Amino acid sequence: MKLSISSEFRKVALLNYIVPPEVVEKYLPKYTKPDLFNGNCYISLVGFQVKKLKVNDLKVPMIKDLDEIDLQIYVKRFDGASWVKGVVVISRLFDQPGLAELTNTLFKTNYTSVPAMGEVNETEKSIEVKYSWQLNGKEQKFSVKSNKLAAPYDKDTEAAFLLDRPFGFIKAGEEETYLYAIKHASWHLYTVEEYAVNVDFSRQFDPVFNILNSRVPHSVILTEGSTVEIGENVEVSS
Repeated sequence: MKLSISSEFRKVALLNYIVPPEVVEKYLPKYTKPDLFNGNCYISLVGFQVKKLKVNDLKVPMIKDLDEIDLQIYVKRFDGASWVKGVVVISRLFDQPGLAELTNTLFKTNYTSVPAMGEVNETEKSIEVKYSWQLNGKEQKFSVKSNKLAAPYDKDTEAAFLLDRPFGFIKAGEEETYLYAIKHASWHLYTVEEYAVNVDFSRQFDPVFNILNSRVPHSVILTEGSTVEIGENVEVSS
C-alpha cells in the first residue's frame, strides 16, 4: 500500500547558516551533492507547527498537533536529464515518542522524541514565534519576531532557493537513498525584525556542527506556511 502524508505547516521559522561544504559531507545521501546558492553551502535550523496531519488522507487517532524542529541541508541530484533539487533533514525533533518510532519505521525518517514546544504570540502589528526543547535538562531555544505584512518572493532569491524544494532525500544507509515529493503553495514572507538563538548545535546534533555555535545566521525567514503534501518514498538507484 502506498503511504502519503498531508498536514499544515504553520509559523515556519528558518535560521540559515553558511558553512563549508565539507561540514555537511557525511550527511549527503548517495547520488546527491550540495546545492549551492551564490557559491555558498547552507544549513538551516527550522521550527514549525504541524497541524491536521493525515496518512493516506485519513486522520490517525494517536496523532495530535505538534511542534517540530528540524536541522536540514540542501542538495541536488542529476537524474540523467536535469538537476533535481531537494532537502535532506538531518535531524527531526518533536514530543511524541510512539509516533516518532512509527514514522521512522514506515518512512525511514530520523525523528527523535524530546520535550519540545512552540509558542506563538500575535498582536495587531507583530508576530513572535519561539521553538524550544530540552537537552540534558537545559533549554535549547530560538525565536523570531516580525511584522504582519507578508509578501511573495522572487524566484531567483535566497528565499526561493531555501523554500522551493520539490523533493526530499533520505540517507537510509551508505548505499541507500530514498526520494519523496513535497508539494505546497508558494509561501509569503513576513519581514523579520529581530531574532534570538541559544542552541548547542554540537551536543544536540553532531560535534561537526560546533562551527554553528559561534556563528550568526546569514539570514532569518518567517512565513505563515500552508498545507503540505508529502509523497511516498521511492528508492533511488542511480
